[in-house]
Amino acid sequence: MRALALTHRSDGSLLRHLSALVAQDRRLTASVLAHLAEVDARRLYLPAGYPSMFAYCVEELHFSEDAAYKRIQAGRAARQFPVLFTALTEGRLHLAAICLLAPHLTCENAEELVAACTHRPKAEIERWLGDRFEFPRTPEPILTPPNLFPPNLPRGKLVSSRSRCRLLPHGSRCESFSTTRSCNTPGSY
Repeated sequence: MRALALTHRSDGSLLRHLSALVAQDRRLTASVLAHLAEVDARRLYLPAGYPSMFAYCVEELHFSEDAAYKRIQAGRAARQFPVLFTALTEGRLHLAAICLLAPHLTCENAEELVAACTHRPKAEIERWLGDRFEFPRTPEPILTPPNLFPPNLPRGKLVSSRSRCRLLPHGSRCESFSTTRSCNTPGSY
């Protein structure tokens, strides 16, 4: 696609255009969240034949499950606390920050939490929220989980159905089984 070939652009032009696109993306994301929140509030997914906003986003809008969940959560929070729309549009908060803040926002603390998390990376916000709201620290695991595919397992495809499993030679195909999982590398599934 020639429109996406950028080799002809100068360094300065490329950086300016990228900044403009990011600003446009922030405005567009805020608008998408506002629309999702309004569709959700009006429950317009029901007459469209979907049992939930999540199903509508995944099946009708073709969002990934993760993208749907985050946008629904952020849209609901921003509809309740419009300062989030402003912070997102201005680039002070990113989508992950809004999702992290959402469960902790109240009318009394929304402005304060947004200010505290402005321009902060996700990991820093997670630590700050953990300290602020005294989340219990997750202890380090004592035991590591067992390797589901031992290293001595031959390379090939693990083919399974509800009642039977067998190992096929690498590259083989089996049409009679319902599930095929490649196990070409130990530990992958």
